[in-house]
Amino acid sequence: MQETYETRAPEPGADKPDPRRWWVLGVLSLALFVIILNNGLLNVALPSVMRDLDAGIGMTQWIVDGYALVFAACLLTAGTLSDRYGRKRATLLGMALFGAGSLVALAAQGAGQLIAARAVMGVAAALVMPGTLSILVDVFPERERPRAIAVWGSTSALGVAAGPVLGGALAAHFWWGSVFLVNLLPVIAVLVAGVVLLPESAAPVPRPADPVGAVLGAAAMVGLVYGAIHASGEGWTSAPVLGAFAAALLAGGAFAAWERRHPSPMVDFALLCRPVFLGASAGNMLLFSGLAGTLFVLTQYLQFGLGYGPLRAGLAIAPIAVAVGLGSAVSPWLARRTGPRGGVTTGLAVAAAGMLTLAAADTYPGILTGLTLMGIGVGVALSPATDTVLGLVPAERSGNAAALNDTMQELGNAVGVAVVGTVLARGADGPHGGGPSGFESAATGFGTAAAIVAAGAVLACVLLPGPTRPGRGTPVREGPRTGKDAPGDPAHRTADRPAVHRS
Repeated sequence: MQETYETRAPEPGADKPDPRRWWVLGVLSLALFVIILNNGLLNVALPSVMRDLDAGIGMTQWIVDGYALVFAACLLTAGTLSDRYGRKRATLLGMALFGAGSLVALAAQGAGQLIAARAVMGVAAALVMPGTLSILVDVFPERERPRAIAVWGSTSALGVAAGPVLGGALAAHFWWGSVFLVNLLPVIAVLVAGVVLLPESAAPVPRPADPVGAVLGAAAMVGLVYGAIHASGEGWTSAPVLGAFAAALLAGGAFAAWERRHPSPMVDFALLCRPVFLGASAGNMLLFSGLAGTLFVLTQYLQFGLGYGPLRAGLAIAPIAVAVGLGSAVSPWLARRTGPRGGVTTGLAVAAAGMLTLAAADTYPGILTGLTLMGIGVGVALSPATDTVLGLVPAERSGNAAALNDTMQELGNAVGVAVVGTVLARGADGPHGGGPSGFESAATGFGTAAAIVAAGAVLACVLLPGPTRPGRGTPVREGPRTGKDAPGDPAHRTADRPAVHRS
């Protein structure tokens, strides 16, 4: 498909960027880190939770899954609310709720209380995550934005890698509730610094509330994530999993029908039809699917296959965070020279190569090489993919676009664990048995994750635009438009009103 090149108008205030913007990025990154950290922080403490709270396997699943389910279900609504009422307000409210949920969780006296606390933390995380990205877009001029998003993405990957390390260390030396103490200091720091540093912004014209769309969208996401989470344990054809997917399909169909008739829909369906958006968002989702699936298998293989303890296994995975940082440092340079297509495709291909390296490794040096390649690939791909998604919407819709991007990442996490976990469970002895069959099962899981990420690389190569031609604008791939109602087209951004800034 032929590319067109159109010049964007200078962004408001681009000649005088906020002098506090790098401090703002630090606050936003810390907020993102703590909510991503909690996806895997509790896992290593589950045996203690089961013993102390007399919780069975079913209750334990809800303790773990409740956070992810509520988090994913509320993201779209939270993004819309942040656009309407203010992104700073939503972010700080989310952090305050997150701290309150953490306090309840660490003092929980029963499984039901802990599940409720984790659900509150999920709502809080949904309020925080879109705001971190939309505020970032608001304070950084376009020339600096790729580097800022690279730091933001590195923080996300660091949270994924640090969860097992911190959780393992605390669970090994203290009681299980201590894993939630990790949240309190970052929450306090973000609240105090955020009040002073974070700028307020919102849509200039508030969008009307859409409670029906919010309920239908949440129901669709709950069904998808619930089915994906439980597929690895109960099987893709089990009644609960099929029922969850069927409910998600019905709710999703009703959501699409309702939103198409709504005067101000939560999701821009014209944007969903654009090849550029599909290439960037699907690439992002498949990247996180492969990353989550790989780490799920690796943490088990290190412990059951190689005999590592929980803390040692967490420390063995930690180098991926450094590798993501290296990839993120290179990412803006590469994207400027090769465009979104080159940056995202290269990063996904390198990440897939790292997963294949893990599949062939049977000692830690080989595992370290695979982790390094995978981390560099994640760092290289994440920034241009995210920047491309946000570049397709006007400033006043950045919260909703960030929420849609984050929703696909959370869905990717759940699907990755489900798909790769199913492959792992089908091994002859599984990684729990160690030995050759256990290694072969883990290797098959890594190979499956590599195939998932490689599919994302193919999509990015086909659908994303190449480098900008000298003297022209940002390359934009033509896609379906709806006349003047195609807000996702950068060519129309000059007519968009800038976000309202409040002091």
